[in-house]
Amino acid sequence: MKGGARAAVLDIINKQWSPIEIYILMFLILSIVFVREYPLQIRKQADTLLGKTVLFAAAMAVAMKYSWLNGLFIAIFTLLMLSMSPRSTEAFQVKPSTTMKLIPDKNLWWVEAVLKENPIGLEEDEVRTSAIQDGATTSRSTSTAGP
Repeated sequence: MKGGARAAVLDIINKQWSPIEIYILMFLILSIVFVREYPLQIRKQADTLLGKTVLFAAAMAVAMKYSWLNGLFIAIFTLLMLSMSPRSTEAFQVKPSTTMKLIPDKNLWWVEAVLKENPIGLEEDEVRTSAIQDGATTSRSTSTAGP
């Protein structure tokens, strides 16, 4: 075989792909690798409805116009961009005003002793629960027992 593996790969690239597809592919690979380097404002805009629509439309357009591989890379880039976008805090996350109670080393639960865990403190030491309330005024019970 004349030229070896490098010549075979270059031959495939020359016959199958146009230069614009190669440039798009290289740009997408670099974008996927360095997705954290995109500014925070761009990542915030990508998480809006308009940003998601544009990214999805770009993935579909590139997949139909150029190649499925480029479309797949845009889809991966879209998912990474959306996963790196900043999120608002949820109700179950730590609030800044929460105080932490320190736990003495002697009072370990059985599970903590068995798993050799060493908790430092508790963020919340009491849980408030309430019974499930049904807002219906009528009862809809049926019996399946026969005579």
